[in-house]
Amino acid sequence: MPPQTWHARWGRPVTMVKKYTFDQVDVLLVDTDLNARQGVRTILANNGFTGVTLGTDLQRVKTPITQHMPDIMLCGTEFPDGKITDLLRDIRHNRIGNNPFMPVIVFLDEPTPELVADVLSAGPDDVVMKPVSTRALLDRLGQQIHKRKPYIVTDDCVGPARKGDDTSRAIVPPNPLHAKANGGKASFHEVERGIQDALSAVNDRRLENTGPEIAALVGRLVLMLDKPTVTEAAKGGLQMLIEMNQDVINRLEGSRYVHVSELCRAMIIVCERIKKDTGGPADKTQVRLLKPLSQSIQAGFSGGIANAQAARAIAQKIGIDLG
Repeated sequence: MPPQTWHARWGRPVTMVKKYTFDQVDVLLVDTDLNARQGVRTILANNGFTGVTLGTDLQRVKTPITQHMPDIMLCGTEFPDGKITDLLRDIRHNRIGNNPFMPVIVFLDEPTPELVADVLSAGPDDVVMKPVSTRALLDRLGQQIHKRKPYIVTDDCVGPARKGDDTSRAIVPPNPLHAKANGGKASFHEVERGIQDALSAVNDRRLENTGPEIAALVGRLVLMLDKPTVTEAAKGGLQMLIEMNQDVINRLEGSRYVHVSELCRAMIIVCERIKKDTGGPADKTQVRLLKPLSQSIQAGFSGGIANAQAARAIAQKIGIDLG
């Protein structure tokens, strides 16, 4: 029989749709609200969860996040030493812990529109209103086990897709919770491999997003450089473009887009040449190279340029010798 718990509010048993095994699942439960924490812990215990780590402040929970790789985190929003949204953003951006894709369910108490917006932007997998009912918690846990949302990636956000999001370029997050809840085992090496594969996909998506950003900056720069002199503002824009391309080069290593680094190198060379122009207009020959280079970089990220040799050939065709 599937596990049953007695619903405290409705006075009738609540049954999970499918029988899961939770004795291997590691849960991190973090909430300063004693009643909420005890209530959720009771629900978990009644449904076979034995590995539950408790926390009441953000600083102390960083240790289990970093050292033990919980399978899921259940948390409130109010803490004496910070905001749960800051911790969640650190997790999602891989600044803390070793699994930025860890499922997270946030408990909300008297939410304001500002709090809801802040929480959702931090990348939780789901939210549950307090007081947390057995039915609501089991339902959300079931969704994390067998129906996790795909993750979308932007420059400042990594997290589950929300209603209306474009999921055509979303990634499938690793889900060791699914294996454990279904009676299997997820070895450390299997989990680590899944995380690294997903991280590579995140890096690829961010690189793909960089192409349009470079093109937009180039478009503004071309207009700024059509002046009698190279202004300080234009030089600042050129430096920004140099740094953007250098950052892309650094992140390209080991990715499937490594060949685009040749085009980014070419862009840096052109920017450096234009920056050297002082006291007069920018070299129009060099300025005219910016747009085709940015277009080539975008083509590289969309599959239009297959390898480093092709990228170097394009650079040479428009007059840049990469040596």
